[in-house]
Amino acid sequence: MELASSNSRESHVPPEIKKINSPALRALLIQVASLIFCVVLAFTSRHLSGYVIPSFALLALQSLLSLSLAYIWGLDWWWCVIEFFFPIAVVFALYFRLPPTISLLLFFVLFLIFGSTFRTRVPYYPSQATLPAAILELLPDGKSVEFLDVGSGFGGLLFDLSKARPQWSVSGVEIALFPWLVSVAMGKFFGYKNIKISLGKYEDIHFSKFNVVFSYLSPVVMSEIWTKVQNEMSPGTLFLSYEFCVPGVPAFAEIQTAENAPVLYVWKI
Repeated sequence: MELASSNSRESHVPPEIKKINSPALRALLIQVASLIFCVVLAFTSRHLSGYVIPSFALLALQSLLSLSLAYIWGLDWWWCVIEFFFPIAVVFALYFRLPPTISLLLFFVLFLIFGSTFRTRVPYYPSQATLPAAILELLPDGKSVEFLDVGSGFGGLLFDLSKARPQWSVSGVEIALFPWLVSVAMGKFFGYKNIKISLGKYEDIHFSKFNVVFSYLSPVVMSEIWTKVQNEMSPGTLFLSYEFCVPGVPAFAEIQTAENAPVLYVWKI
């Protein structure tokens, strides 16, 4: 496949070490450590100096301490956000005495969107509105394109490409249930004929069926998906990655989709 335009393993870490390095476990340990520190500080201040630290000050301290520890421990930015707001959210829920059904509903919705992050190490990343135009400019209009979006989310990119190139075959795969349901429902409602969105893992889809594979995943899985690309994609096909490059593999092209926007990396297989 020719480009229309362009600008310029599994690791052998022991299972017990992998468990210790789990972001979810580290996040829990950070919250526990921050809570213990604040409790000890409040107890010591009250009994040694007679000063009672205000509750709001202890809450702010725990949030900031959790954020700092998450950053120092190298957790990704979304974990840092969670660490900061988690104590505030708990106190908010207790103070306003939210009905258990509301809390359960909120948890269920968030789990449907973000629950897969714990297994896949890939959070939900919405792409910017300038991305579809960059992909359309990259690929020749007259060429037959079998396009796969790995981690298609709510399907925004697929819908834009489908409208602009109805002759393409556009597919997506999404592991999170709620975004998949929404994207499938929207596809049916708006009558997109050339879109197919599957529920599941990208590892279960053979890339040989496609001549363009796009991903917007996470730095931690780029080496793994690159191995799959090399093993399954045919010569002359394209692998695209938004924002995240493959470690140690120079891209064939790097496209700045807009000012201050992420780079679209292109590899020609």
